Amino acid sequence: MGGGLLNKKIVIILLILTITITIGTSYAFWQVTKTQVEENVITTGCIDVKIENELNQINLGEAYPIEDSDGLELKPFTFTVTNKCNVYTDYEIGLEMLSNTNLESKYVKVLINQVGIKKYPKLLSSYEKESKTIIDGAKEGRILLKGKLNPSTKEKEVTKNYELRLWIDNDSPQSIMNQTFTSKIVINGSQGSEPNIADYIEKLIESDQTNLAYDDTNDQNLRYIGKEVNNYIDIGDRDSEDKPILWRIIGVMNNMTVVGEDESESTGQSLVKIIRADSIGNWSWDTSENEVNGGRGVNEWSEADLMTTLNEKEYWSKTNGECYNGTNESQTACDFSSTGLTESVKDKLVKVRWNTGTFATYNESDWLANATYQAERSNHNGKTCNSGNYCTDKVPRTTTWDGYIGLMYPSDYGFAIGGEDRNRCLTTSMVNWHNSNSNCKNNDWLYDSSSIQWTITPVPYPSDAYTAFIVAVSESISNSGVPGIFAVRPTAYLDSNIKIQEKDDSDYGSQSNPFVIME
Repeated sequence: MGGGLLNKKIVIILLILTITITIGTSYAFWQVTKTQVEENVITTGCIDVKIENELNQINLGEAYPIEDSDGLELKPFTFTVTNKCNVYTDYEIGLEMLSNTNLESKYVKVLINQVGIKKYPKLLSSYEKESKTIIDGAKEGRILLKGKLNPSTKEKEVTKNYELRLWIDNDSPQSIMNQTFTSKIVINGSQGSEPNIADYIEKLIESDQTNLAYDDTNDQNLRYIGKEVNNYIDIGDRDSEDKPILWRIIGVMNNMTVVGEDESESTGQSLVKIIRADSIGNWSWDTSENEVNGGRGVNEWSEADLMTTLNEKEYWSKTNGECYNGTNESQTACDFSSTGLTESVKDKLVKVRWNTGTFATYNESDWLANATYQAERSNHNGKTCNSGNYCTDKVPRTTTWDGYIGLMYPSDYGFAIGGEDRNRCLTTSMVNWHNSNSNCKNNDWLYDSSSIQWTITPVPYPSDAYTAFIVAVSESISNSGVPGIFAVRPTAYLDSNIKIQEKDDSDYGSQSNPFVIME
């Protein structure tokens, strides 16, 4: 038990669950505000919230810090959100802390999930803050979940069932003794629009938990998993013979930052991440002159030769030229006139903030999917050495980069694992996904048994500053000097306004019947 708390009767948490519904925006044709007083069913213009529990409160009496595994076993508070109208409805589920709360949100763990769909607990403080609380006197509000309901028909109402669990985080300090947490659930609903591509994929998991799963990061991204998955998409990319160049959907990534052409920033975005289905060839990540890092390149993506090729030169401009191939700035003719990006495709992509951090130290046992995800978002860069022939560059180091085209992360590869061994693989270092652990890489659609693939993430090798992560053929995640000549699979994010054509085909999303974007 964290913080030395041994007395199990130290904290009383009282959660009063009163549903407040605010529906409407400046352009909506319906608008109403209702607050539950006694009844467990609230009906408003288009949203209906039904509380399944007999009581309208959860009282965690004599509560004490517990492990997440125990929190997951708590009896949930359940409720149903229903769309009773024939229009799309958007809604937010929030939790607002009332005036008598003195237990900070950073000590409260929350698990909210749609019934039957596995998600992971998070600290309440990690959720997005409400810009303005709805309940008078509320001290703080957090948005737990955003959702969309399709239009209902006379024959069938569209509903979603939710479960909510709360507990005191096991790492809470002794100073929280005798503090109180009181809150109310708040549901905001408004007239919505047709679902975009992220909404579409979020909808798919309701019927497919085999090929889609939420990762266990704080961002709880939704990812395609497994060996054979229908995640091919036609975004209008064409070769010189006007044949489709297909991409594949990695998943829906949350809390993204979109960067405008005027350098404005839009944070907290949910974007669909895609990767080229096939490599555009084998190229170096970076090279350099002889006197820099022994002529072996620099592992800083913002200055990498490959970054320039993908975002500024040959691939981006759909031209031919000289691309980097090997050490000492060796160049080879490259022709992207038939495989580079068209203007139509570039219009569908957004400039985002990529995380280019890495681990603080080189330790292969740390290379688990979740740990790697956290390292990618850290302030550690790829240069930990400070002397030697392979540590002479003076290139400024960064841990973020703003751009359109990058490469997959090592964590993208890790979280793409599916099958019966998924949980075991996620707790095994990716460098060991071979031999007895071969079911890991063999059930991962991003694995290619015939080619080594570059990732965007530098490696903090102790004796050099020219190493980056690769997805290898034998060892899975490994590392190589950036002059290495390996497969390049461009990776990007789609504009959040893009919509996808809806089909009832059972093989929709397959290579022969890919998802199609609505023009």
